[in-house]
Amino acid sequence: MGNVVSYAEEAVVVAEAPEAEEVESPEPEKESVEAEAVEEEEPEKRQITLSTSPVDFRFPITNQSRHCYVAYCEAHRCFQQKGEEDSECQRLAKVYRSICPVEWLEQWNEARENGSW
Repeated sequence: MGNVVSYAEEAVVVAEAPEAEEVESPEPEKESVEAEAVEEEEPEKRQITLSTSPVDFRFPITNQSRHCYVAYCEAHRCFQQKGEEDSECQRLAKVYRSICPVEWLEQWNEARENGSW
């Protein structure tokens, strides 16, 4: 598949901390050179894991609108039955958060709060 990340894979990105600009003085003193040597260490690296929802073969086409809607409904049904701390419900919530547009989620949450959902 090359460099493309499929839905079932996770991408791991290692990011380096930005380097500070170095300013050279015409005549550095010994004390400041030693202090700079102590301050210069390995740049801090953070590991960031990016993942999306797994492939759902019920929704094979490119348009994922229905997948988004079903995932949202399944997650909230799970929250009602098992509570919001259940790991399965959290996984379902992660799926709909990764594929649904934020505007849709805001509208649906407002509708649920108003009792019209």
